[in-house]
Amino acid sequence: MAFFLRSPGSGWRIYLAAAVAGISVGAVAAIALTRLPPLTTHRITTELNSAATTVPKPIANLPDLPDLLTFKAPQPWAVVGGSLLQSGLPRLAVPAFERAIAKDQTNISLRVALGEALALSQNGEISERARIEFESALQSDPNDLVARFYMARWMLQNGRAKPALVKFVGLMRTVGNDPLWYERLWQIMPEAAEQVGISRLTLEALCVAGM
Repeated sequence: MAFFLRSPGSGWRIYLAAAVAGISVGAVAAIALTRLPPLTTHRITTELNSAATTVPKPIANLPDLPDLLTFKAPQPWAVVGGSLLQSGLPRLAVPAFERAIAKDQTNISLRVALGEALALSQNGEISERARIEFESALQSDPNDLVARFYMARWMLQNGRAKPALVKFVGLMRTVGNDPLWYERLWQIMPEAAEQVGISRLTLEALCVAGM
């Protein structure tokens, strides 16, 4: 639970203290139960295979926590939200991202991070609220990788396996050999392929075509 004082900036410090306490007590169990690691805090180290897509800048997270002790720390709520999300506590990350967005409403990365926090708090299911955040991000940047992934997941979730698979394959061709993206995509692509009637071998061939 977050508590707020009237003095400027005190809210995030108290929220951070409560959040860190929660992380220290239950982070190991939370991470063990989190099957879907966040994409918004991930740093892509491999070269993308699409010139149209830029490498996404990861949301500030655990390594950035010490920055909150300085007066120059940018967007403290974003750092708190990213740290909670990375620690396997997406439900706690949601209100932090909401506060960050309230201070920077045009920030696409924050909206995508909020959408992902909402999705991960529902075990990967894309709620209407999360979908709105992802679509809003794609209106500003149609090539946002994370938003594209979750919108494809939303399509599969809503019985649209074929367009979902097309998007998943497109992402696979873009992210190349990045380990986390590779794992996340291969967690879900076979389900879409099975619904469409495509074999694993054919799916593997589709993923490398044009790379």
